[in-house]
Amino acid sequence: MTAYAETTDPHTDYLSPRQAENFAIQMKLSLEGIGAQLQARDDYTMIFSLVPGGPAEKSGKLKPGDRIVGVGQGESGPFTDVIGWRLDDVVNLIRGKKDTTVRLEILPADAGPDGKHEVISLVRKKVNIEESAAKKKIIDVKDGDVVRKIGVIDLPSFYSDFGARSEGDKDYRSATRDVAKLIDELKAAGVQGIIMDLRSNGGGSLAEADSMTGLFTGKGPVVQVRDARGQVDVQGADNATPLWNGPLAVLVNRGTASASEIFSAAIQDYGRGLIIGTPTFGKGTVQTLIDLDRFSQNPDGKPQYGELKMTVQEFFRINGGSTQIKGVTPDIEYPKNGDSKDFGESTYDNALPWTHIAPADYKPEGDVKAYLPQLESLHDARVAKSPAWKLMLDELAQYKAMRDKTTVSLNFAQREAERKQLDAIQAGFRARQKTIDGSDAYLKDEDSALDDGLDPGERSLKSELKQEQDAKKAPDAQLREAAHIVADEAGMLKANPKLAADILPPGSDYLTTVLAGTDKPAAAASAATAATH
Repeated sequence: MTAYAETTDPHTDYLSPRQAENFAIQMKLSLEGIGAQLQARDDYTMIFSLVPGGPAEKSGKLKPGDRIVGVGQGESGPFTDVIGWRLDDVVNLIRGKKDTTVRLEILPADAGPDGKHEVISLVRKKVNIEESAAKKKIIDVKDGDVVRKIGVIDLPSFYSDFGARSEGDKDYRSATRDVAKLIDELKAAGVQGIIMDLRSNGGGSLAEADSMTGLFTGKGPVVQVRDARGQVDVQGADNATPLWNGPLAVLVNRGTASASEIFSAAIQDYGRGLIIGTPTFGKGTVQTLIDLDRFSQNPDGKPQYGELKMTVQEFFRINGGSTQIKGVTPDIEYPKNGDSKDFGESTYDNALPWTHIAPADYKPEGDVKAYLPQLESLHDARVAKSPAWKLMLDELAQYKAMRDKTTVSLNFAQREAERKQLDAIQAGFRARQKTIDGSDAYLKDEDSALDDGLDPGERSLKSELKQEQDAKKAPDAQLREAAHIVADEAGMLKANPKLAADILPPGSDYLTTVLAGTDKPAAAASAATAATH
């Protein structure tokens, strides 16, 4: 079914009932279950992590490494032995309606195969998946004798709880609502600029892209949508005024796609902010979901046939161009990793071609590009002296070399020499990172940091959890440099307030309410600055 669907275009797809359920969970960031991330290991289903605030964590009876060997429904239903089962089949047994009971037969993490089993009873609840929601942080950037606070909003997807919204739930969850709250919190913290981090954000709701753009532009067109009949509909944001009217940047990469490209392109076309990073994916089409069960006579109402995700429209920038194939080209471009030949819309044989239409009726709100040469000059001078940036470039070069290598020697001595050489290179990278940020987190378990040839799920659980934690803590040279660029813009506005008329949107109160008096001596913020390097 999937192969047949994808013959029409790369994004038309068939979703089985289980895939459709998982897609809905990803969009609304919630599910009804016990709140545990599971992983298949050997013949067992293992607890990998617990969702904060979920029934599993609140019970205090489950921990990572525990193995589920049986699942029972209700207070007294018989147990089903799940040893050797597929992971998604086990998940299907554990999930269920809110306020119902599920019993798990557990082989504790510290018990051997013949250890004593425990039975744990849990009441299913609505579990929010906060790990995939928008998050914020503040980076302190030293600029001469002052430190400027730059807010960062990391948005993994443009999610929205369509079901709750259609039912009239006033508290339905959406990416725009969450980001609006984060902007208010960042403003209260006194940030002088904001970065929307959309790296590897694959998109989501088109309506969310429209409304979120309005948080930074106010009311106006955001995207043009053309259907199969050639009719063009201009969609936009209804916000009376923008929530943030100060310096703005959008950080993108090749994984930035679809709704993320709509948002990025609108910010660029309005001149509202800088796009920083590498060219985006290049997906310029819109899909809709068709519930195939509506054509069936299924008496129990359970999903039986799944859904068809079908391409029904193309979207265009408000300047008339398209992100299809070409994506969004950053104003300040970072080094590419070379994946564009293997990843992106242009790699699909049956992708729709690039085209364009007439521009929408819109008026640019700023012209930060007029000062782009000055910002690029500061960027180039800074990264030329940055050890962290040089390390990133060297790691990128090593990645490209490994990716382009298409042969493997069958000579043991040569393979062993190559392995030792690779281990030495990786050890050198870790030592350089320690010199840069003073952390020894990358050196505590050097053996696990080397390439062990194992796939995820084959390493020890402790090693996998540590790698996941280290990845979250890893220094991010690209984000750090983006913060410097936004701080440069804030510094330009501080030094010459007359630039605000060109750079910021009309009616912006940024100079009087945000920038005035916000600079603080570098010494006063040294501790915070050190923590964010």
